Amino acid sequence: MKPANRLAQPRLLQAMHGARRRAGLVTDRLVERVTRLRQDPVAGLPPAECGFFAVLDGRTLHVHAVLPDGTDPADRAELLFVREGHTLRCPATVGREDGRLAVEVVARLGDSADEVPLGKGTWSVGLAVAAGSGGERRFSLAVDETPDRDGPTVGNPPHPVSGWLYRPGRSGNGLAQLTVTGARARAEVVQLATGRTEARVRARFVGVRPQDAPAVVLSPRGGGADVVVPVEAVDDHFEFVVPLGELVPDQPGEEIIWEAWVRTSATRMVRLGRFLHDLTDPRTVLRVSRASLPLDGDRFVGYRPYYTAAGNLAFACLRFTRFTGTPS
Repeated sequence: MKPANRLAQPRLLQAMHGARRRAGLVTDRLVERVTRLRQDPVAGLPPAECGFFAVLDGRTLHVHAVLPDGTDPADRAELLFVREGHTLRCPATVGREDGRLAVEVVARLGDSADEVPLGKGTWSVGLAVAAGSGGERRFSLAVDETPDRDGPTVGNPPHPVSGWLYRPGRSGNGLAQLTVTGARARAEVVQLATGRTEARVRARFVGVRPQDAPAVVLSPRGGGADVVVPVEAVDDHFEFVVPLGELVPDQPGEEIIWEAWVRTSATRMVRLGRFLHDLTDPRTVLRVSRASLPLDGDRFVGYRPYYTAAGNLAFACLRFTRFTGTPS
């Protein structure tokens, strides 16, 4: 009996420890939720019914809200973005809907002159309305949970220029929030030109500063020596000619797929591809024609640039020795 008790005791202690840990996690989540509710700067305001709250193209916020019954008429309104004591405002349009005061907002987000410059973090979103010379009245925005999206486009694409992400959501008490995150470090393809003389790529850095002796690195899938092409960035833009002669396989009929990267410093690499779009699978839309290129003697290379499901650029290169047109 004693050996059995000694074996059972560690299991009992482990079970007790697991129960305490699970209880601690639940407590932590409750504390986090209560803290979030308490810190929401618009939580105490009367709620307006927000029927539409979305960023449709990565940078344009659309809001439609109806104010509570009995709200006094107003002739002007503004959308409020509130975070850590800072408030930014955006003009809104006031109207009537079923006898109630309604507000429409179309706000461009970003750092250009005509955009709302929201910094990184989570912003609470509310409304301010006023009439004549009277004081303004403020409202929170009550939003429903966003349903799961299914289709060829994603619900929250990145900003098409900056790469920043503006994600609409709701706080623990169901009020509108907008979470802003910076761009992922990548190199965005601007133009990919293919032909029978060369393949040329123009691209720009997104979320990468600074760059130290940048270079394109073409890495063979499955292992092997990389091919490195130094580039010079001007205002975060660069271009290069794909060295197809160095990518061609040794044996006729052999195909090698090369992954495209950009080395931004001695210790950092980022992916090269198409990322600033709203496509769920860029392979089906961002198609590039395959082409053939004579090298020397009887050597030819058939190359096929393509984008992966994640948007990464790759080159499939096939060697053949008799030019009979574009290889299949």
